Amino acid sequence: MRIDEFTADEFLTSAQLLAEVAEEAMGGKLGEEVKRAFVSYRAAAKAAKAEAGGDEAEAKAKVEMEAVDMVAGLLPVLLREGGELSLKFLAALDGQTLEEYKACFSMAKYAADIKAALDGIDSVKEIAAPFFH
Repeated sequence: MRIDEFTADEFLTSAQLLAEVAEEAMGGKLGEEVKRAFVSYRAAAKAAKAEAGGDEAEAKAKVEMEAVDMVAGLLPVLLREGGELSLKFLAALDGQTLEEYKACFSMAKYAADIKAALDGIDSVKEIAAPFFH
């Protein structure tokens, strides 16, 4: 996983590949789960803000945790919905086509890439945070 080191062209390629994965994913059960998870997230985020009682730092931390939980909760659905879809997703994060990813595939790489994707959530949180407030 090296998405944070991409050149502009590599980023554009990866974004296109991720868009294709998203289109495929949103057309099935995963899409239904994403919609359900987002509605649940919005309600939980609203409740977290209310619980914080005006403490902006606490509210932000609680809302961010809800966002992480939402994203992490969707990963199993992604993996269940299809191994190929998860391979396409991890390949896109690495700036590769599915065929390129398969050519260097091993279970160790797959596990490491999933861990890297989950570990990269902090970067995603920073980028996506404005969309979730």
